[in-house]
Amino acid sequence: MKTIGTFITIILLIFAVNIVSASGNLKVNFASSDADLTVVEISNSNFSTIEIEVTDDAGRDLYSMKTKAPLAELNKRYNFSNLEEGIYYYRVKIDSEEVRKRLAVENGTVHVESIRKSVEPYFVHDENLLKFTFLNYQNEDVKVYVYDSKQQLLAEADLGNDFSIQRAIPIKELRKGNYSVVISNDEDVFEYDFTL
Repeated sequence: MKTIGTFITIILLIFAVNIVSASGNLKVNFASSDADLTVVEISNSNFSTIEIEVTDDAGRDLYSMKTKAPLAELNKRYNFSNLEEGIYYYRVKIDSEEVRKRLAVENGTVHVESIRKSVEPYFVHDENLLKFTFLNYQNEDVKVYVYDSKQQLLAEADLGNDFSIQRAIPIKELRKGNYSVVISNDEDVFEYDFTL
């Protein structure tokens, strides 16, 4: 029994190392800030499908694309001169990693006001424990919620605001069925569904 526990701990550590080493692969650089021609350089250490989305402050989609083939680099040119002055969001997603930049368009230039990075949590479970690792780049307060198939809240907990959060939730007392775990911070919500 101790061997199985040790094996599960080793596997969880390997996955945690993989998550940490996988994060930081995505780079999004605004090489030019002229509204007539803004150049965005996107790079990744691995070949991945790249998703891009531009939205306004109200969340309306202004532009979106997804590469058809996996790429390690992509340079995009945008003409933001037709946009009204205001706040916009530029989002790039590869695999489980995302970079979101808050942009301000004013007086013919584009300014990056803030950058938000997130990596989806990693989950693994067996009949006894649900384990997860979450990298909290913003060091925001993180909460976890467990729901049953009827969306009834079964449990919730504050996880703190550490950069690396690793927890195990005992689930052996749960009945057979479908469940959801939600991890959230100030702006991000991640959901994981599992069946016992």
